[in-house]
Amino acid sequence: MGVAVVVIGIIAALAVVIVKTTGGSENTAAEQPAPAAATPTPLPGENPEVKTPVMPPAQDAPPPTPTPTAAVAPPPVLNEGDDCPDSTLAVKGITNQPQYVVGDQPKFTMVVTNIGLVACKRDVGAAVLAAYVYSLENGRLWSNLDCAPSNETLVKTFQPGEQVTTEVTWTGMGSAPNCPLPRQPIGPGTYNLVVQLGNLRSATVPFMLAQPAPAPPPGEGAPPPAAVG
Repeated sequence: MGVAVVVIGIIAALAVVIVKTTGGSENTAAEQPAPAAATPTPLPGENPEVKTPVMPPAQDAPPPTPTPTAAVAPPPVLNEGDDCPDSTLAVKGITNQPQYVVGDQPKFTMVVTNIGLVACKRDVGAAVLAAYVYSLENGRLWSNLDCAPSNETLVKTFQPGEQVTTEVTWTGMGSAPNCPLPRQPIGPGTYNLVVQLGNLRSATVPFMLAQPAPAPPPGEGAPPPAAVG
């Protein structure tokens, strides 16, 4: 009987130890934190360290500031009978031939046209309207006012589209203001005609001066002497 009691006590002690050990293991497992969720693998080309900035909605962006524009001044009002400003006139030169021979006397026509919409007046007399000959290097060679200055005034009323023409003749000699002598003839080459009214200048009009053909030697081209019979 005594032996049986001892055996029962040992079995009970073992059962208590097993129960405590099992409970401690469960508590330890419960106290361990749950494993963190796995970080997704970045796609090729992505940098997980770079954060994309958050853009505000379009409606929250401030409206653009309008850029101020300078006021454009309207052109001056031109009444009929007023003086013609340069902006309402066009000048041009015309040569009576595209090519001349040294020794010729070219004739140049100066044309003034009212390109505006209102009739106006302007002095187109010889004192303010002039023709010029320039070299291709823009060297001044001649003007019709150099050796024949004029104080003539000719105030003309231009209707819209109306023209005034004036013709001058060039002797082919060079000149300068106040017509210093001696004057030298202009040799062969290409030159430009320019017409000027006050400060208003025409486009250049090119023309050529050619070398004259050489004279035939004496006797060439003469008829043979008549035979004496």
